[in-house]
Amino acid sequence: MKKCYVLIVMLAAVTLLFACSKEMSREEDNSQPPAGNCDYAPYTNGSSFSYVNVNSAKDTTHYTLTVSGDTTINGNVYKKIGNDSVFTCSACNTGIYTQVASILTFQGYKADDLKLTYLKDNVPAGTFWQDTISVTNGGISTSGIIQFTVTQKGITKAVNGKDYAEVIAVRMDAFALVLGNAVPVGTLSTSYYGKGIGLIEADQEQDTTRIVSYTLMP
Repeated sequence: MKKCYVLIVMLAAVTLLFACSKEMSREEDNSQPPAGNCDYAPYTNGSSFSYVNVNSAKDTTHYTLTVSGDTTINGNVYKKIGNDSVFTCSACNTGIYTQVASILTFQGYKADDLKLTYLKDNVPAGTFWQDTISVTNGGISTSGIIQFTVTQKGITKAVNGKDYAEVIAVRMDAFALVLGNAVPVGTLSTSYYGKGIGLIEADQEQDTTRIVSYTLMP
């Protein structure tokens, strides 16, 4: 079976994997937000999403991700969305969206079964949450924090000449754990999710990814 990778984790790895410290547990929000309907992940089998990526040098890459079925990780069922190069494993439950990377490697570092909550559609703008990632390199353990913040909700956003309504924007910030303290690394990306579509744009320092077209299967 092909492995599942989370693209945003691969980007975060460049800046997160070099500060050694003990792991710090993430903050927990004990409030109970209303249940969402998972409208931001219409990942029915056979649905496809085409994107264009443009980097700071104006190099352009076109690719299409297709929903190819289900996979089970640690007893949870995820949708496989990808192409021949990479797969993202995505799931949603009552408005909380997660992705899993079965294996993450970077310059000798390895992390297994990373589960990230990349979106919550049932919380107001300004809400944030955190996931702690842990990696190993031989006997060395390293930890970092990925923080997600809903910066905008219910907006209309134009992408490649088309207006998308009820968009949610989520900023992803990275922190390195140094001697038990969270040290800001910087903003890694801001992603925009359209209702009934999913990811429509992802802005990073060196590149931007925008949706071009999509096909939803019943």
